[in-house]
Parts: sequence; structure tokens; C-alpha cells
Amino acid sequence: MAGPLLEKRISTLILVVLVGILIGSFLNSMIEMIPGGENVFKTFFTYSIPFGIGDVANNRPVLVDLHAIKFQFGFMIRFSLLSIIGIFVSLYLFRWYR
Repeated sequence: MAGPLLEKRISTLILVVLVGILIGSFLNSMIEMIPGGENVFKTFFTYSIPFGIGDVANNRPVLVDLHAIKFQFGFMIRFSLLSIIGIFVSLYLFRWYR
């Protein structure tokens, strides 16, 4: 007997995880806007770790030069505590989706 998450479509699961990341990043932005300077609360919840393809520090994509054709691509996600919480909340709500 498969678990409730395995019985659902994988595309819906990916969409739910992406929505959880977006909600978490929105909450991260809202906490960053709280006035009062840097404190432990804001630093704890808004600290993020960038992950991606390309030069993440300077936000530059990878350039592939084949002399006749040049193209660039990049991908970056910034994980924070609130984005991980958003993923878990969305997965919990996804359990009850039919």
C-alpha cells in the first residue's frame, strides 16, 4: 500500500513544493521589511543560502560560446528557514488534496 504522497501525480507534487518555496520567500521578504534594524529574530529567519548554476555571488549566468552560437543559462534558488517551513506546510496540506 503506497503512502498518500506517492499516490498523487508528481507534477502536482512539484507544483506544491514550488508554491511552498514562493510562500516562504514572500514571508522572508515581509520579515526583512520589519523596522528596527538587524536583530537576532530577523537574522535567524532571513538568513539564506544561495544554490544554483552560474556565478551566484554576482548573479551572472553561465555563458557557452561555440563560436557560431553563444547562449547563456542560469538557475538560482535562495533557501531560508522560512522557505523550508513553507515547503513542509505545503506538503502537509498536499496530503489532504484529492
